[in-house]
Amino acid sequence: MLSRRWEPVAAICTVAVVGLVTGLTVPLVSLRLSSGGASGALIGTAAALPAVGILAAVLCLGPLTWRWRVKPLLIVGMLGSAASTGLLAVTGSVPALLALRFAVGVFAGLLLVLGETWINAITAEATRGRWIALYTSVFTLCQVSGPGLLAVFGSAAQWSLLVALLTHVPGIALLAVSSCQIDGFKAGRPAASLTFARSAPTIALAVLMFSFFDSAVLALLPLYGMAHGHTEAIAVLMVGAVFAGDALLQVPLGWWADHVDRRRLHLGCAVVVLLLALGMPLLLDVSALMWPALVVLGAAAGGVYTLGLVRIGQDFTDDGLVDANAGATVLWAVGSLVGPLIGSAALDLLPPDGLMLALAAVTALFLTVAVADFRARAQLSR
Repeated sequence: MLSRRWEPVAAICTVAVVGLVTGLTVPLVSLRLSSGGASGALIGTAAALPAVGILAAVLCLGPLTWRWRVKPLLIVGMLGSAASTGLLAVTGSVPALLALRFAVGVFAGLLLVLGETWINAITAEATRGRWIALYTSVFTLCQVSGPGLLAVFGSAAQWSLLVALLTHVPGIALLAVSSCQIDGFKAGRPAASLTFARSAPTIALAVLMFSFFDSAVLALLPLYGMAHGHTEAIAVLMVGAVFAGDALLQVPLGWWADHVDRRRLHLGCAVVVLLLALGMPLLLDVSALMWPALVVLGAAAGGVYTLGLVRIGQDFTDDGLVDANAGATVLWAVGSLVGPLIGSAALDLLPPDGLMLALAAVTALFLTVAVADFRARAQLSR
C-alpha cells in the first residue's frame, strides 16, 4: 500500500485528470459539431451537458456512498472518464457525442466531489494551503493543456484523445495501491450538499464567483480584448496570461495561507480582483501594464477559489466534508453555466466593458457577504 505521505499525490492525480478531459473535450466536440454543420443551439447544448452530468452525479452521490465505499467509486469514476474520453475517438454520431459529453460530466462529478474531499481530509492543517494550492495549479495546467493539445494535433486527429486517455493511467495505478483514508465517508441526501452554503456563505460564494470567472474569461475574454482594439492573436494570449497567473502563483499563495489569517487573505484576493476588473479598461491601453495585470488577475481569482477549498477542509470534517464538497461542485456547475450567459449579456448591454463590470459585480457581492461574515465571527470571538 502507498504510504500516507504520498496519498495527497494520489488524490491530486485522481482529480486533476478532470481538468484535462474537460479542457479538451468541450472545444473538441464543439469543433466537430460545427464542422458537421450543427446549429449553434446544438453546439451550446453539447457544451452545457457536462455541467448537467456533474449535477446528476451529485444528486446520486448519497445513495452511491451508502451502498459502496469511496475507493471503488473513485476507480469507477476514473475508468468511466477514460472510457467516455476514448469512445469520443471512434464515434461521429451526434446522439453518441451528446451522450458521451453527459457521461464525461457524470464521472467528472464523482471525481471532483470525492477527490477534493480526499485531498482535504488527508492534508494536515499546517500544510493544507500548500497542498490545495498545488492541486488547483495542477488542475488549471491540465485544463489549459486541453486546448493546447487541440492546437498541436487538430480536432480531426485522435492523438489528443489518446494523450488524455493515457493520463488516466497514473491516477488509476496510484489509486489502486492507496489505502484511501476517506474510504468509509458517506454523503447525505441531495439537499444536504447545499446546507453548507447556509453555514459557510463566504465559501459558497467563493466557489460560485470563481466558476463564473473561469467560464466567462475562457469564453469571452478574447472578444473583450478585440473590442478594445487588440488583434485576435493578442486577445487569445490574454486568456493564456490569466490562466498562467492562476496556475503558477497558487502554490506561493497556498504557502502564504498556511502562515497568515486565511480569512483576511481571502478578502485580500477578492479586493485585488475587484480593483483589477474596474481598472482593466485603462490597463488594456498600456501594454507594459496589461500583461502583469492579467497575470495578477488570474492569480487573485484563483486564490479566491483555492482559499475557499482550504476553508472547506478547515471548517468541515468526515461526512460533512463530503456534503460540503458536493455543494461546492453544484455551485461550480451553476457558475459555469451562467458565467458565459451573464458575461455575454453584459458585453451586449454595456459595450465594450460589460464583461469586467459583470465580474466586478459578482466580486462585490462576494466581498459584501465575506466582510459581514468576518465581522460576525470577530464579534463572536470577543
